[in-house]
Amino acid sequence: MAQTQHSFVNRKEGPIYVSVEPCPECFELEPGDRLTLIWDASENGDAITIDFINDHELVAWPNGETHQMQYLINGEEAEDRSWTFKHR
Repeated sequence: MAQTQHSFVNRKEGPIYVSVEPCPECFELEPGDRLTLIWDASENGDAITIDFINDHELVAWPNGETHQMQYLINGEEAEDRSWTFKHR
């Protein structure tokens, strides 16, 4: 398996929410924030599938070995920011 990464950037005026399955982890991104996922992707099929729930929510389904996935927000470790929301 090859390591891959995928980033989400919030270009909206308010927060967006990115859920990463199947864990699940969920991150709130403020305007301008970048969430980067790094994991060992499967060599077959899509590296990641994205489901858009609405204008401010999406669900990411990475394919491969995700148990040691790295989560970065703006280049810094972000696993401790999962499920920590400023907005409701």
